[in-house]
Amino acid sequence: MKYVLYFLAIGIFFIQGCSSDDDTPATVCTPIPAEDQEDIINEALDQNGWTMETSSTGLRYAIEPPGVGDNIMFGNTIEINYQGTLLNGTVFDAGTIGPIVFQQGAFIPGFEEGLLLLNEGAEGLFILPGEIAYGCFPPPGSIIGENEVLIFEVTVLSITP
Repeated sequence: MKYVLYFLAIGIFFIQGCSSDDDTPATVCTPIPAEDQEDIINEALDQNGWTMETSSTGLRYAIEPPGVGDNIMFGNTIEINYQGTLLNGTVFDAGTIGPIVFQQGAFIPGFEEGLLLLNEGAEGLFILPGEIAYGCFPPPGSIIGENEVLIFEVTVLSITP
C-alpha cells in the first residue's frame, strides 16, 4: 500500500510540474559581439564629441589627464572614484572603491581592462560594449539590461605596489 501512495505522489508531482499557468515563452539572451554595437557606440562618441582609442576587445577609452608612475597591476592596492552610466546618461552606480587589492576577476572584464591602462592621478573614460560588461547577466534588480553598453568615468586616487 505504501508503494501505491509513493507512486501516486510522484505521478502528481510530475503532472503538476508539466502544467503551467504562464503562457509566456521563456526568453534566452543571445550575447551580442562588441563589433555589432559599434554603431551605437560611435553615435555616443559623436553626440558627446569624444575621441577615444579602441582596444582589441572593443573597449573604447580616453585618458585625460594622464597620471604619474606605473600603471595599475593585479596585486596592487588601489583606491579609485568612479561613476557608471548607461548610454542615455542614467547613473547606475557611483562611489569610491578601496583601498583594495586589485585581483583579476574582481570586476567585469572591460572595467578591469580599463583600470590596467591607468596610473596614479589618471582620469579615464571607458565605453564597454555589452560583451565585456555584464553581457547576458546584468546584476539582479539593476537598471542595466542584457548586453547593455556602459560608460565609466574613473579617477585613480592611489596605487600601492
